[in-house]
Amino acid sequence: MSLSDSPIRLLYRAPPGAGDPAVRQGEGLAIRSIYMDPSVSGITLERPDLQRLIADCRAGQIGTIMTQDPERLSRNPGQLPALLHILQQTDARGEFGTPQGQTRQAFLNVYLATLVELEEAKAVIDA
Repeated sequence: MSLSDSPIRLLYRAPPGAGDPAVRQGEGLAIRSIYMDPSVSGITLERPDLQRLIADCRAGQIGTIMTQDPERLSRNPGQLPALLHILQQTDARGEFGTPQGQTRQAFLNVYLATLVELEEAKAVIDA
């Protein structure tokens, strides 16, 4: 199985104040859950564990989502920014492990900041 065909693996770091049942040595990383949709295409957002991840983020149970690269969240370049925006609104943040993922993260952060600015400007115009 190639890296690009591997199942989606989403780990998260618990928000401050949460208990630490599983901590990776030396990193202070509490892995609470692994979200995987191994038999579902990453091109759609209609994936059971992705929807569970979003629900857990909205419930305040997730502080950080960790994955190899942004494509682990969505392989649809049009949906990825929208998904990251949804997650950002829950105060969960994404971290990507590969150098390419980290480079894309910097671009996506600028893109998401632009979305926030556009929403604020639209609210002022509509008021």
